[in-house]
Amino acid sequence: MIALTPDQARYPRRLRDLEVPPDPLWIDGDHTALDARSLAIVGTRRMTAYGERIARELAAACAAAGVVVVSGFAQGIDSAAHRGALDAGGRTVAVLGEGIALFLATVRGRRRPLVPRVRASGALVSEYAPAFCAQPWTFAKRNSTIAALAEAVVVVEAGERSGALITADEARRLSRPLLAIPGPLGSAASVGTNALIASGAARAVVGAVALLESLGLAAPARSAPTTDPILAALAAGALDADALRRRLRQNETEFADRLLRLTLAGLVTKTPDGRLRAS
Repeated sequence: MIALTPDQARYPRRLRDLEVPPDPLWIDGDHTALDARSLAIVGTRRMTAYGERIARELAAACAAAGVVVVSGFAQGIDSAAHRGALDAGGRTVAVLGEGIALFLATVRGRRRPLVPRVRASGALVSEYAPAFCAQPWTFAKRNSTIAALAEAVVVVEAGERSGALITADEARRLSRPLLAIPGPLGSAASVGTNALIASGAARAVVGAVALLESLGLAAPARSAPTTDPILAALAAGALDADALRRRLRQNETEFADRLLRLTLAGLVTKTPDGRLRAS
């Protein structure tokens, strides 16, 4: 773990856009990830299945294009974004609202297995001393740091009072492009994102290609071998996802990763009744 101050050459240059940059900034991992091309993907802790899927797809697209995914490592959309980037072989930066050492000692649940992967393929970052305990106000400051580290911010899902809206406000204040994913009307998890779009505060993003274009990047050309087992199994017709996985005898993680890559490549789509088919 290292601590960088704003007067040091290795200090992340984008953080200097803040009125009061973190001093020091604690980093556990690869500090160069903080100066690479990056996008913040943020959202509610109470994500829906729709939000989780979108967060993972967007993060995977960023990974394929060499863009670092920045988020806050909270449960929900943040963790889904980190996981999506890592599963696609990319890098991710997790900005914490507490000290790194305390976080490492107390993190539980689905986030715990992600920790060594984040440290190996990106970095854990905090503006608080290693043993500092999170307070209500620390997460608002953390959100400012997330917005500053990124070239642009996309809000996937946000309720009416979601902390992700604080990140959105900071993005606008810092003149970072602000993007949002439209959500189903009536969904409590998309009230905030839909409001951002309706007010003109954020530009609607309708897919991974549009997201990369917002950064001036073209979506990487995707291809899959004709012998891919999923495509081979779907050659005879559409199948339910669970039935397909059982036929291939793949574990859930391996199957989900393969399916995500083929979907992003446009090689697998869904039928109106929700089954999978080869495109």
